Amino acid sequence: MPATAYADSISASRPEGIVAALQAAGHEAALTHDESGDPLIQASIGGWSTQVVFYDCNEITHESCQSLQFATGFMPERPFGAAQAAAFVRDNRFGAVSVADDKTVSVTWDVITGSGIDPQVFGLVLKSYRLALDTIGGQVFAPGHQPRLASASR
Repeated sequence: MPATAYADSISASRPEGIVAALQAAGHEAALTHDESGDPLIQASIGGWSTQVVFYDCNEITHESCQSLQFATGFMPERPFGAAQAAAFVRDNRFGAVSVADDKTVSVTWDVITGSGIDPQVFGLVLKSYRLALDTIGGQVFAPGHQPRLASASR
């Protein structure tokens, strides 16, 4: 891959580039690290508290990550169960949703970046994830209520 294409691409191996891409798209984002030392981004995507978790990183250096996962958790005000989760998965090809025993709803979106993906493609990922969050948020919260978000977890 030519150096200019690599420099312009978005990759989990360059977490600061993910932060910059999130911020350029109008979202809040701050780079930190998880308990194992891998990169972790605390973000707000469309007002939804989100973690960007990095995977397939070097176990020793915690660098050279190859993929990431957007993760958001909700404490629903309205019932949300298996039927709604199945409908979400059917309509959102790259997303996953789960409902825990305590009724917490978790939405995740996995992205393999390898050495890099086009910034416009990453922009579509962000747009799709935000729409997915808006969809779930509209189902689990009563209209006009401030969302109560659970912490996203790995």
